[in-house]
Amino acid sequence: MISVDQLEVLLRSIPQYFLFGGLGLYLYAWIEKKPERGIFAEILFVIIGIAAILVLLSGMIPSPLTEGLVKAHVEMVIRMLGLLCVTGVLAGVSITIRILRKKHWNPLILVIFIIGILIFFSSTKLSKVKFELNVPPTTEVTE
Repeated sequence: MISVDQLEVLLRSIPQYFLFGGLGLYLYAWIEKKPERGIFAEILFVIIGIAAILVLLSGMIPSPLTEGLVKAHVEMVIRMLGLLCVTGVLAGVSITIRILRKKHWNPLILVIFIIGILIFFSSTKLSKVKFELNVPPTTEVTE
C-alpha cells in the first residue's frame, strides 16, 4: 500500500491536469473549427483512463470496509476512478471511429466532454476533503 501523500498526488494533481488539458484541447478544437486536433484530447483521456484502471487493479486503494478509514472518502475516490475508466474507454472508441471512418462523431465527443467536466468538478470536490487513510481506529479507554 502506498502512503497517503502519494495517493493524494496520484488522485488529485495528475488527473486534474490531464482533465484540464483534455477539456481545453476539446474547446480549442471546437473554437478553431479543427476537429482533427480533438484527437489529442482523446489521447489524454485514454492515458488517464489507463492510469485509473491500473490504480484500481493494483490494490492501491483500500477497501471502504477497512477499519480506520473514512468510508465516504474511499467511495468518492473509487467513483472518480471508475468515471475516469469510462471516459478513457469512450475516448478509445472515439479514436477508433476517427481512424476507421476518417471522421469524428460529435455525440460521442459531447458525452466525453460532459463526463470530463463532471469528473473535473468531482475531483475538485475530492480535493477539498482531507484524506484520513491509514489512520488507526480510535478507542476510548475506560477506567
